[in-house]
Order: sequence, then C-alpha cells, then structure tokens
Amino acid sequence: MERLIKFAEVAADGGQTNVRAIKQSDIGKCPHYILVADHYRFDGTCRCDDPKNSEMIEWGYVWQNGRWE
Repeated sequence: MERLIKFAEVAADGGQTNVRAIKQSDIGKCPHYILVADHYRFDGTCRCDDPKNSEMIEWGYVWQNGRWE
C-alpha cells in the first residue's frame, strides 16, 4: 500500500484548503527530502532539477551541476 503525505492550509475554524497528497515514495526520491508541497510537480517529481525554482535560493541552496545542492 502506497503511503501518502497530506499537505493543507488549515483555517482558524479547522477547515482545510489547498489540500494536496504526495506519495511518500516521491518525497523519498528528492535528494533533500523537502516537505513543501509546491516543491513537487503533479507527476510526483521534485523541482531540484529546476533552475527557475527560486525558493531553493531562499532556502540556501546553490545551483551546481544541473541541480540544486
């Protein structure tokens, strides 16, 4: 059975918006195990190979050898 990790924004009343579930195995394939839903494309691949992923700069990563390190 494939495990899913659920991401959501939780409102003050307990309601959830922007709900997204990502396979645990897809997160395990990310070289940095980043737990931010927007880091993953809808096909399950991570954006560590995307030079336009500006959040990586904010998080302290550097673009080298075709990926964020």
